[in-house]
Amino acid sequence: MSAALPSQKHSRWNIYTRRQLWGLVFVLPVMIFFAIFAFYPMISAFYYSLTDYNLISPPVFVGLKGYERMLQDERFLIALKNTFVYAFGSTLPIWLISLGLALVFVRDFRGRNLVRVLYFAPVIVSGVVVSMVWRVIYHPYGPLNAVLGSLLGIAPTWLTSRSLAPLAIIGINVWQSVGFYMIIFIAGLQEIPQEFYDAAKVDGASPRQTFWHITLPLLKPTSLFVLVITLINCFQAFTYQYVMTKGGPSDATNVIGLYVYQSAFQYLRMGYAATISVTLFVIIMGLTLLQLRLVRTEEAGYA
Repeated sequence: MSAALPSQKHSRWNIYTRRQLWGLVFVLPVMIFFAIFAFYPMISAFYYSLTDYNLISPPVFVGLKGYERMLQDERFLIALKNTFVYAFGSTLPIWLISLGLALVFVRDFRGRNLVRVLYFAPVIVSGVVVSMVWRVIYHPYGPLNAVLGSLLGIAPTWLTSRSLAPLAIIGINVWQSVGFYMIIFIAGLQEIPQEFYDAAKVDGASPRQTFWHITLPLLKPTSLFVLVITLINCFQAFTYQYVMTKGGPSDATNVIGLYVYQSAFQYLRMGYAATISVTLFVIIMGLTLLQLRLVRTEEAGYA
């Protein structure tokens, strides 16, 4: 018996080790993929952000001078301001409209699934296609101005006005995004136990009281998730601004993502573009950590 125990331990150890090794074998390709296409570019971007690199001559290490230059760059500061305006200008309308649609479509009525699909359809369309379609709509002689001209006698220059162009692009983002976040809100609403609503009916609560005291508090983790994810997506904005206005007029719609592209491929300042990219990465990472912290806090409080 005493001689069999070491053998059993050795056998179990071998089984455990084999399982670990096979698990590593299956995970290793994914780890290699992320190391090549995610971690290595991140490390390279941080290195190039500390250099002066123009794609022609070898990179020259300059330390933090690129970051000092960035803080004094008027165009970067304008792009940063435009990004914040775009992000916060899009977030509130998206949050309100998607929540309103979710409250409607969480109820059962005839044709509900068809209407859901119609609202979700813009989400699956490419941002480039959406931008090209809306360029036609926003054209001075396009359908939107034709309607406004016949009704109100006005014909705004949507994409060539410094005040209207940012609002026009925000409108496109809201139009294409609400369907996606509507689905997230519907999932959150369906997770709320029906017993809460039944108890509210027994107590004689009105629909408004039920919404403010039951739906909104229990939907808070979903609301925070939608809020932060919307901000993160907006800070990564590029397509609408590039296709529709190229950042114009006079940098009125230029955002950080587009300015990175311009610095890298138009002005061949790859080191400076990497500096801006790292700054954008830090902003998005901060928003991500904030979202994780807030959602975990709300889940812990609800539990």
